[in-house]
Amino acid sequence: MRVVVDRQNAGVRLDRFLAASFPRFSRANIMKYLKEGRGRINGRRARAGAALAEGDEIDLPEWDERLQGIRKGRAPGIPPVERVRRGDDGIAVLYEDEHLIAVSKPPGVVMHPGKGHRDEGLDRILAGRFGRATRLVHRLDRDTSGVVVAARGHPRSARRLTEAFREGDVRKVYLALVSGVPAPPRGVVDAPLLDDKSVGARTRVDPSGRPAVTEYEVLESFPGFAWLRVAPRTGRRHQIRVHLAHLGHALAVDRTYARRRKLRLHELRPDLPVTWQDPVVLARTPLHASEIALRHPESGEEMTFRSPLPADLQSVLELLRGQRGV
Repeated sequence: MRVVVDRQNAGVRLDRFLAASFPRFSRANIMKYLKEGRGRINGRRARAGAALAEGDEIDLPEWDERLQGIRKGRAPGIPPVERVRRGDDGIAVLYEDEHLIAVSKPPGVVMHPGKGHRDEGLDRILAGRFGRATRLVHRLDRDTSGVVVAARGHPRSARRLTEAFREGDVRKVYLALVSGVPAPPRGVVDAPLLDDKSVGARTRVDPSGRPAVTEYEVLESFPGFAWLRVAPRTGRRHQIRVHLAHLGHALAVDRTYARRRKLRLHELRPDLPVTWQDPVVLARTPLHASEIALRHPESGEEMTFRSPLPADLQSVLELLRGQRGV
């Protein structure tokens, strides 16, 4: 909806002008609408206290819909927490030939069947779709989304790919949401990791551990959070999660290394009214394997596979960007 300011209302504050023009909505709710960053005056973000001038064009997208939602205490654009339903694998194929498969794994899918997941497991899903000769050659944690590579056909494909991952001949790039903003905004964590295999034990930084190196770069910063590009040079268990926690900026959700199981709306957007409902907006580790580059096991061709950011992490980013009016 668009409203043009006439001469009579020149100099009037925006919130008072809208309250007078739309008396069915309270001024308090109109101010909440403006605080969401939806309104525009001549194409620029509209502030509640802005003084209007004759001829100003006020754009009010989704005016009635959002005001009704504000009345009911509903925050805008909050999707339900994504969970993978049993029997619905949600696996997108990025690449396929007779030797190699690359897929995009959604969060919530384990790599191999185990306790509580005996009928699931990405290996079984891929074997069912591409044949029993399909074999995973690396792993992602259950709640980590993104690119996964599998070999198929002759066993030598699996041997070559497995060796490439083990020897560090594969370039991996992850995207991660962390608590706080690292300083400097770009750096390297070089800290050996000890992977204690005993029940209940965690991977930890320890001088007696194996060498582990992780590069990081801040892509975007927000109040209390940062969006990182992370590139592990080595492939230790939980390496990124442990190194980021060691850096002092653990993943924004990580029940093991940050003791945080979920994020609610108010934690991402403390600027929003406290009277709004406060749903859980993320309940998994915000870590996404966005890119893998390797050599084809038969042809030797350099190949790069990329996985698009899943909807739950995209929604979290949009919420954070909304706080600064992006």
